Amino acid sequence: MASSTPTPKPPNFFVRFTRKIYGPLGFRKGYNFTLFFISAGALLGFTLARLEYLNFNGIYLPESAPGESYWQSNGHYKSGLILHLACILPASLLVILQFVPAIRHKLIIFHRVNGYVVILLILTSNAGALMIARRAFGGSIETQTGVGLLAIIVTVGIGMAYYNIKRLQIDQHRAWMLRS
Repeated sequence: MASSTPTPKPPNFFVRFTRKIYGPLGFRKGYNFTLFFISAGALLGFTLARLEYLNFNGIYLPESAPGESYWQSNGHYKSGLILHLACILPASLLVILQFVPAIRHKLIIFHRVNGYVVILLILTSNAGALMIARRAFGGSIETQTGVGLLAIIVTVGIGMAYYNIKRLQIDQHRAWMLRS
């Protein structure tokens, strides 16, 4: 009496179709691609919707609140806001590429250089955010504390990720970059 294992039934049309999409990108499991698609899609949509604000005087200032536009139209507040927008928007576009497995595994040098560029852009963006924190959203102590705390948390997270990748602790590096 021989025992035989049943043969698994072939995947349906939807599974075959989606494997053709996420397979070349380097994803091995469908749920990982689904999470990437939702997260990267949301980040991409948000970033593309905010790219128009790089036209500072033409689009951003007329759409901002009257108190905001008063403080952000001159001085170091204007420089800080432009610095923040000019750094964080490209960084958020580039960071999407960091989470594509095919790039991480096959284009290691690109992943590394892109990571350094993203780190530099985010840290510079933090400096811009700290420049405008005094007058952002009314400049209340809660807003200033929130901006400062967020800048500290992101900077520490990126620092921990950098430290871990230099120690070749890839799982810890990945965890800290996701937190940042």
